[in-house]
Amino acid sequence: MNTYGGGVSCQGATFSFAPFVIGNGNASQDPEQFSSYSGNAGVSMGFNVPLDGSLQELCKARVRVEISRQQAEADKARLDFELVRLLKCGEAKKSGIDFFPTSPYYKVCADINVVVPQQTPTYNDDLIDMYKQMSQKINGTNQPN
Repeated sequence: MNTYGGGVSCQGATFSFAPFVIGNGNASQDPEQFSSYSGNAGVSMGFNVPLDGSLQELCKARVRVEISRQQAEADKARLDFELVRLLKCGEAKKSGIDFFPTSPYYKVCADINVVVPQQTPTYNDDLIDMYKQMSQKINGTNQPN
């Protein structure tokens, strides 16, 4: 029986091999009777083969699905770990916190790069600038604010 997790187990061909030893002794206190001893050794073997191959194929297909699901879960857990590491290291670096270069943990955040996004002017910022320029022209001042 092969078990793959998620309640999936498939019965395949099996072979069993079981050696055995048996011994027996008979002793008598009467000197006219003989004592007897006997011993046997042997092997018990068995071979089982499933007769319905289509059930085996269904089980193998289910095993492939289960293995894929387990791999997807492992990949998701790794991605979650890396995203949390990215966020935490980024927050620490923005705050000016980092491991000392000789620390064994320095490598944890070494590959994290913090980029401060450039602030692009919004439509409102452009209108405010235009209004200020027009006000300066109307008032006769050309001084920047």
